[in-house]
Amino acid sequence: MSKTTQIKPAIQDLYRQLLAGLELTPRWGQKQMIAKITNHLLAIRQDTDGSRLGENPACIIEAGTGTGKTLAYMVACLPVATALDKKLVISTATIALQEQIMSKDLPAIQQHSTMPFDFKLAKGRGRYLCVSRLDSALANDKSVDPSMALFEDELALKLDGDQQALYSDMIRALGSGSWDGDRDAWPDPIAQDHWQPVTTDHRGCTNRRCSHFNECPFFKARAGLEQADCIVTNHDLVLADLQLGGGAILPAPEETIYVFDEGHHLADKTLHQFTSKAGVRQLHRWYGQLRTGIKRFVKDWQGGGHGAQLSLQVQEHLQGLENEIVNLEQLLDQDAFQAQDSYQQVASYRFPHGVVPDALKAQATSLGLLTQRLSRDLDGLYELVDQVVKGEQQGLPSDQAELYMSVFGGWANSSMQHGYLWQYYAHSDAAGEAPAARWIQHWQTPERMDIELAASPILANKLLQQNLWQRCYACVLTSATLLAVGSFDQLLMHTGLPTQSTMLALASPFDYSASQLIVPPEAVEPGPEERFVEALLKALPKQLDKNEASLVLFTSRRVMQQVFDGLPSHWQDLILQQGDSSKQRLLLQHKQRVDDGEGSILFGLASFAEGIDLPGNYLTHVIITRLPFTVPDRPVPAALAEWIEHRGGNAFSEISVPEASVRLVQSTGRLLRKETDQGRITILDKRLISKRYGKQLLQALPPYEQVLH
Repeated sequence: MSKTTQIKPAIQDLYRQLLAGLELTPRWGQKQMIAKITNHLLAIRQDTDGSRLGENPACIIEAGTGTGKTLAYMVACLPVATALDKKLVISTATIALQEQIMSKDLPAIQQHSTMPFDFKLAKGRGRYLCVSRLDSALANDKSVDPSMALFEDELALKLDGDQQALYSDMIRALGSGSWDGDRDAWPDPIAQDHWQPVTTDHRGCTNRRCSHFNECPFFKARAGLEQADCIVTNHDLVLADLQLGGGAILPAPEETIYVFDEGHHLADKTLHQFTSKAGVRQLHRWYGQLRTGIKRFVKDWQGGGHGAQLSLQVQEHLQGLENEIVNLEQLLDQDAFQAQDSYQQVASYRFPHGVVPDALKAQATSLGLLTQRLSRDLDGLYELVDQVVKGEQQGLPSDQAELYMSVFGGWANSSMQHGYLWQYYAHSDAAGEAPAARWIQHWQTPERMDIELAASPILANKLLQQNLWQRCYACVLTSATLLAVGSFDQLLMHTGLPTQSTMLALASPFDYSASQLIVPPEAVEPGPEERFVEALLKALPKQLDKNEASLVLFTSRRVMQQVFDGLPSHWQDLILQQGDSSKQRLLLQHKQRVDDGEGSILFGLASFAEGIDLPGNYLTHVIITRLPFTVPDRPVPAALAEWIEHRGGNAFSEISVPEASVRLVQSTGRLLRKETDQGRITILDKRLISKRYGKQLLQALPPYEQVLH
């Protein structure tokens, strides 16, 4: 019996079992999605080793809200992965979806089917407590001379009252078993400056050689990961694994079928992962910390020879780097590099077309060579103390060697990251390729102004092609919003997915015609901010109902605040504004008001335009104050627009309109979350009907009843 005839009946049986067990009605779109993914996966040819042959790994499916896409891709992928002896990695962009899959969807499949499989959650080390660092933080806090600690910025500072209480609570919760060390499982949000000192990364972790290994939250969570048939994770961890070469954290790409749910975030996540930045003053301080730590190591080290030589070389590299950083600071003080733009109230200068002057390129080359040597010798020190921990080398007590191993690993990793930045500035972009964005930002620190250099790719296509698409066995990319103005072209350009990829767009089964999309007479074409705010203050009260659950979306925090401040107090009393409390708390307050029979109005920005689930009476009116165009004031979008224009294209039509289309679909999508939902969407931006591109945006929206004035 062929592979196809074996697997397809298994998928059909699994689907029937789940429909019966979960008491679900089969959906046309869901069945289409299962069939499309199954046929795509089974069409992939293999060599004798089971590796993929051919250049078409990807199945791209836009599945409208209510399709049941999560169940669809699991039903299709689990039997195929099992039959082909591949791992299934399901990756999401948000913790909320990750938790839904882990706590609801996969357990339901296990419960209501006869298919044997197991699954595990994979998060990065940075989401888990490092018991060793927590222990060090509390121990150093008791020291009368905290400056003796190796990490001046993290472990040596005297803990404030909140930190001390938090860390003490963590110790008790771990000891009692009421907390597993997962940051996301702590009952309250943990501030980043409180969390950072008590977590670590792969280079700062001493693994099995740590005296706290048996109680390590990260390794407890990872137990059984290699044996799991299905691994649930997030885009960031997939990309971090690929940056390490693939197979370091997750299964090797060649042995993996990936499902990227919320796949429209993948390109942006990739750019963020491969962005490099560092401040001049920040580097000065870091080099000083290294110098202090190395001097202390020299005093502690009793093994002579190689350790002493490496320490001397590190100090020489640091001296060279400190000299070069002074030269860099003097170079960047020149008028040519003074800020020309402002993004988020931070003055910045972007190098046109990503081209940096020869003097800066030469400076980056010198810094890159020294940084490379520093990384090499820090790696050498890491390996040396690793030998001490293993008992293969003398020179330090075991517990002290563990600490140095963690510190040297962290330093080597930071040095490697700095090296990526200098590579961006030392090397020119290949002819014909999209240039990197390179820019300088001026940050006000408590001590003085810091000058930060930064660089990033402007497209994720090559990175994803080289690291993922060319290597993975197969992948499914899905979301409710992958089309942009009715086409997958935008997605293909940003992700580098092959044009011959299997593609399918499934409409939502919801009855959109029962809800209205309204452009009222009060709608305006946004102009100067002051006039726009005045127009919104006149228009909003006419659209709001004090007894209704509404969501008002803004594209600017400043405009949102000005509108709130300008509204009468009886409206302000009904408004829950993003930023006044956590997103989760605001939504709970909103729901409680509705449950109590009261009206409630949410004011939110972009993060409220996606991922908020307020079904039924919790949301019956969405108001969009302005079409969600990205203003290319951020360095990366600005550099992308510049490159497109330079090549003879039109950045507005090729980038801005498609991106606005996706965001508008996401924003309007907050209204209908289940089949019985109804309501209305009001758009206060007249450009939707007055501009030619407005008609494109309208055509890309679901078929609401349109009321256009």
